[in-house]
Amino acid sequence: MLHARHSRSSLRAGASWSRFLVAYAAWIIVVTLAAVGAAAALAHSQTPLYRSQAVVIVSPPAVSASSGNPPNMATEEDLVKSGTVLTRASALLHVPVATLASGLSVNVPSTTTLLQISYSSPVPRIAQQRAQGIARAYVSYRSPVHAATSAGHAVVSATPTADLVTSAALPSSPASPDYLIDIGAALIVGLLLAIGSAWLRDRTDDRLRGPLDLEAQAGAPVLGSIPAFRPGRDDRAGRLVMAAYPDSAVAEAYRCLRTRLLQAAAHRDAKTLLVTSPGWEDKSTVAANLAAALAQSGRQVVLVCADLRWGRADEPFGPGAGYGLSGVLDGQAGVAEALQATEVPGLRLLAPGAVPADPAALLQRPALPATLGEIRGRADVVVIEAPPLLASPDAQPLADLADMILIVADARRSARKHVRLAMHEAEHARGKLAGWVLGNVGRRRRLRRSGPESLATNDRGLTTAGRAW
Repeated sequence: MLHARHSRSSLRAGASWSRFLVAYAAWIIVVTLAAVGAAAALAHSQTPLYRSQAVVIVSPPAVSASSGNPPNMATEEDLVKSGTVLTRASALLHVPVATLASGLSVNVPSTTTLLQISYSSPVPRIAQQRAQGIARAYVSYRSPVHAATSAGHAVVSATPTADLVTSAALPSSPASPDYLIDIGAALIVGLLLAIGSAWLRDRTDDRLRGPLDLEAQAGAPVLGSIPAFRPGRDDRAGRLVMAAYPDSAVAEAYRCLRTRLLQAAAHRDAKTLLVTSPGWEDKSTVAANLAAALAQSGRQVVLVCADLRWGRADEPFGPGAGYGLSGVLDGQAGVAEALQATEVPGLRLLAPGAVPADPAALLQRPALPATLGEIRGRADVVVIEAPPLLASPDAQPLADLADMILIVADARRSARKHVRLAMHEAEHARGKLAGWVLGNVGRRRRLRRSGPESLATNDRGLTTAGRAW
């Protein structure tokens, strides 16, 4: 049991890591390439420096040679950099002391008595000459000749002595910048920065992570996922994929959604479906395509555009005509006069009509229940596009009159907190909630338009007896 639990945890962790990499792959690549590009540009802007090195061996003083005590190499290293040695080198090379000091570096390999005297310069010949000159100046200072004599008698030296082991060579390639090291380091740092920033974005991003996350946040089932698609520019009719692209994966997703809604409606004896959303998700496209899918299954369907302010479910069917819902509720026309036929067989449309000054007041008139009741009598299924739950209270009177509620979320735009707030707003009608649908899922695809005959598509695979769903 413990092994199985550990295996499930590992699978979830692997799936989470895979989702993270897929979701932020572009970000990781861009940040990494930016870091590598910045490092390459910085390295390219630097002046190449050539380094030449002379090696000097330091011997202990004669008075302490027998005791085996090595010279103090830290002192010798400081001595090479001191003004005493650099003054000698300046006189030898005819270069100011400050200039010599700026390019000088001295290193003592561990557990040795060697001094590696290096000099860096943009000019290879200068680097060689100055490294050699400083080494000779130091060796001259530490040579046995420097040991004093007293009255012509030699005195045993009490200071270390030095000998030149390796002369400075003429460098053939610059020591810095090292493009391979710089680019490699930038690649590692850029990758770490990219993954770290992506992880931070993921932690602070409140957007939905997919259908399972939507179910967890809403506490309600997700009935379908609608792939993201991109209709042609200025192609409003292209949003009605059930007619324009009936063979596409998007249309098939709406058919699957239709099947699940029919199953839910059969248990509720429902024929009125309210389609809404938390905020500015594209519920209009979902409502229009779902109504078309239901009509293509052989049912008489009426699509009611009851989002008088922001609804767009009527747009794929062309310019609206007549009074619309607002005209019916105002008493300017009857239901039969306001209903419009569409190019989808079995689907009629009740457009929103003129936008009133106070849509909320219009939707609260006693004429609304009577209007919806008359529409129910004229159709097998009524699909109502309602205003967003969090943008307006106008959806509540419509929800009270509907048999089922479908809420639309957007895989790219919907936030988890908005899903939770929407469920709170719909709490009074929770028993009517059929579920959620997640739209705009995955990579946007451009659909290929079918011929005009697609408008007459009539899928009767899900017809049922009588006027029930």
